[in-house]
Amino acid sequence: MLAESNPSESYLKAEPSAECSPGRFRRSETEAWQNTEFPFPPAMPGTVAFLELLVASNVADLEAITALIRDDVGLTVQLLALAFGEAWQGPPSRLRVEELVVHLGLEKLRLMVAGTRVLSSPPAGDRAFRACKEFWIRSRRTARTAEALAAGTSAADRETAYIAGLLCRIGMLPALLGWEVPGIASLTPAEMGSHMLQAWNFPPVLVEIIRGDEQACTSVRTRRLLRLIRAADRQAFAAEPVTVATRTPAR
Repeated sequence: MLAESNPSESYLKAEPSAECSPGRFRRSETEAWQNTEFPFPPAMPGTVAFLELLVASNVADLEAITALIRDDVGLTVQLLALAFGEAWQGPPSRLRVEELVVHLGLEKLRLMVAGTRVLSSPPAGDRAFRACKEFWIRSRRTARTAEALAAGTSAADRETAYIAGLLCRIGMLPALLGWEVPGIASLTPAEMGSHMLQAWNFPPVLVEIIRGDEQACTSVRTRRLLRLIRAADRQAFAAEPVTVATRTPAR
């Protein structure tokens, strides 16, 4: 169970999360607390609604909160950005979602949820929206495959593999969501992804894996994890039909 250290009524009365449709989420619309070069990705509406209920309690279910965040690209990005960002003191040394949740505590989790934009559902047949949903599904599949492939490694490597698998195609999101990012056309998805993670102050191991360049890896561990993520992404791609968001196989 996750206990609250300093209860705050303002978080309990937070306004409902704003919606984000593909093509509508511009950098100028980011929340004031998102002091980064890139806006954070939106999250799935059902996941955000359930998470709001869980963090509203003074004593919350740590396992359930962790599972929800870990299963959503947007929420995972925000959790890591808050935990490792300059705004909060003493970031944890290990890359484990459960530990990051404990590190932040309920107050900051409520702040995160209150500022989370949800991926809204536009009129039926919207190609961009379908591509975004497919992206989330593909990301979860890659993450779970990566975690399974890392089963024989340490707990730290398994969690890093899961998160890297979830975010391995994060560089495709600006185009899918219609973000107005200068120079986006000149960057590959891998280059864009690593640039995004650097802007969010993510751990170097994730930045290097998402960059996808073995020669640029600074450790044997990172190079090994990069190869594992590539294998997981290929397996995830092979397990599903070719669609708008997943037509490009692993690099």
